Amino acid sequence: MDFQAAVLILLVSLGIFSFISYRKRLLSFEGVLIANIVGIAIFLLGNSLVFFFTAVIFFVVAEFWTLFHMRRKARHEIRTAGNILGNSGTAILALALGFPFGFFAAFSGALADTLSSEIGLLSKKKPLLITTMKPVEPGTDGGVTLLGISAAFLGGLIIAALHLFLYRDIILAAILVACGVFGSLADSIFGALFERQGMLNNAEVNFLGSLSGTGLAWAILVLAQI
Repeated sequence: MDFQAAVLILLVSLGIFSFISYRKRLLSFEGVLIANIVGIAIFLLGNSLVFFFTAVIFFVVAEFWTLFHMRRKARHEIRTAGNILGNSGTAILALALGFPFGFFAAFSGALADTLSSEIGLLSKKKPLLITTMKPVEPGTDGGVTLLGISAAFLGGLIIAALHLFLYRDIILAAILVACGVFGSLADSIFGALFERQGMLNNAEVNFLGSLSGTGLAWAILVLAQI
């Protein structure tokens, strides 16, 4: 596909995304603007629609489960620019630094954490605070459940399956699953230590969680010399 065709697909996709996200109140107006900037930045840094549509898949899957949970609890939450940057910042940084595998690891961690949070709230058992292993109320920053950890595995598996489809490397796909779960657990630790104390907000914790997933990917590749 030539560059002009790729740009056309990008712009059409962003237009559809923006219209639906704002019309359905999935994103604030500022969130839509930042999401468009993020999408264009990912396309330009990755020089491929593959990376852009990976980000789209992340958003669609994450938003599906968020909407599912909101309907069950009769609440509505509009994602902001901070939410967008918290979930995509590490992925953009990885591309800017020439580490495309880290891009997938970042979104693996981000999706794992999102599914862990949304699906984990459906658990019939009280979550345990990850730093103390003591029961806490559902929705507490840093709380984890077995269902939530299983959902984190699913999030990592989705990104890993996409990477496997694109690059046909089962070892790298397995690493991405591990990065997803690790990123989600790291997010919970940061949430327990800092977000509960008001030292960091949710977007900042999400950024650190996905950064942890990318950091694990880099460490494994370096140590294993893959």
